[in-house]
Amino acid sequence: YLLFWLRSIKLHAPSVSMLLVGTFFADMMEEKGNLRLIDKILRELTNGSFEQIVFPDNIEHGDLIFFPIDNKERLGIDRLRRAVEHCARDDPVSSQEVSIRWMAFLDRILSEKQNETKEYLTFSDEVKIIGAIVGIPSVGEQEEALSFFHERGFLIHMTSTEILKNIVIIKPQWLIDALSKVICEGNMHINMDQFKQVGLENDAQMTYARGLASRDFLEYIWKGEQVEFFIDLMKRTMLLSEWDRESYLVPSLLRDTYVIPKAGISGHRCVYDFSLCFLPSGVFQRLLCLCVELSSRSGGN
Repeated sequence: YLLFWLRSIKLHAPSVSMLLVGTFFADMMEEKGNLRLIDKILRELTNGSFEQIVFPDNIEHGDLIFFPIDNKERLGIDRLRRAVEHCARDDPVSSQEVSIRWMAFLDRILSEKQNETKEYLTFSDEVKIIGAIVGIPSVGEQEEALSFFHERGFLIHMTSTEILKNIVIIKPQWLIDALSKVICEGNMHINMDQFKQVGLENDAQMTYARGLASRDFLEYIWKGEQVEFFIDLMKRTMLLSEWDRESYLVPSLLRDTYVIPKAGISGHRCVYDFSLCFLPSGVFQRLLCLCVELSSRSGGN
């Protein structure tokens, strides 16, 4: 589990600093040798393959690969804080100068979080007005500022299509909740009686049995709110692709039950072997989306 996350971070952010933190330090101190045992396990696990790992200045506990801390007893907290501050100061991103107008722009946007029912702002109606109020009337500069804030993780603003571009998300949990209504374990999280009452029982069964979601199913599960946005988002992130005029394929919902026929399928075949390297979660599903998209553009061939 830990190795999966370390590999994922290295894949998506190869130059970022990583700090390994071990909690419940006070409990570990009760038995001598616990820290060394944990350190040995972590070193064998990482095997020198992660140069981004920041080693603590362990004057007291020796040369460890991780930061032992205890929140209750406040052990190791100051050492960890200093290490985080040092990494932040060394990051060139943190030293980038930003105009006061941009900071005022961000503050006004994020102040909308105080409204409990406000998860996003529309760029065309709300964000442009906020920009003009803080002294950024230029749409181009507003988009540049939003791109900067998006890259730093203050908000979410995607620009690949006009539909995505018009939504500025200030509460990421809204996005997670919406996607998890579709991408989930149907047997555990879906109440079929609910869909049966509205005449969508077959749609729900098709979604979680074959990974094919109908437009009616998506409209209902998202309560008709920003449906085009969510569909466009899932398309652009390769979580969903059009299957036919009435349904969408969601590869992450497919079961591992398909058997390739021995004959009857013409065309090229290929095999991807990841047995000797790391396959990030979701890559194969995204590959399926690309194949379905390519097939639809070629008339289903």
